[in-house]
Amino acid sequence: MKDTRSAPVSPETIALCRSRLAHEPVEGFLLGSGAVPAKVMFVGEAPGATEIQEGMPFTGQAGREMDAYLERLGLSRSEVYITSTVRSRPFKERIITRASGERVVSRSNRTPTKAEILAHAPILDEEIRLVRPQFLIPMGNIALHRLIGSHETVTSLHGKMIEGPVQQAAERDNPAAGYRFSLETYNIFPLFHPAAVLYNRKLSRTIESDLDILARILTE
Repeated sequence: MKDTRSAPVSPETIALCRSRLAHEPVEGFLLGSGAVPAKVMFVGEAPGATEIQEGMPFTGQAGREMDAYLERLGLSRSEVYITSTVRSRPFKERIITRASGERVVSRSNRTPTKAEILAHAPILDEEIRLVRPQFLIPMGNIALHRLIGSHETVTSLHGKMIEGPVQQAAERDNPAAGYRFSLETYNIFPLFHPAAVLYNRKLSRTIESDLDILARILTE
């Protein structure tokens, strides 16, 4: 029977990766969750404020779109594993002035930097080893580039199955060593990030078509 929970990433790996971003503009920490092992593993970008608050990947508006992805695939969260390239929320701050004249600091989400992605690379590496997915589904360019490098984009690869190795931290304890490619090969199927449709509704039909292709592959 599958165990539905967070992948048991070692405390040492978690502590190491969290310490690397201790002085960076990030907050909270959230591991992935779902079935362990799992046939399908989805990889997103980073948790947002809602995810950190609720302690679950993909909640809020993006979470509703993620649930729609799963529904179209005929899957549930308990059958798949969902994680991200970075486990803490990257944020940026700005000063806003309320109607009362009070000035307050507001935090908003931002794209994680390459250094932040590399800092948390050992966590994703360990999750992949533990979950043992048959299919890796990067959602958005951040996840795609983390897995296969930055030579392609979701716009060019969405809806296509790729078979090949994925990037891993070359040395867990030395971020300066960068990445190396895994000896194992994976089936990689890039999708647009669930939040993409919130900003561009024209993507809806493309995403639905990609999901239908993936659904057929998963049932073959």
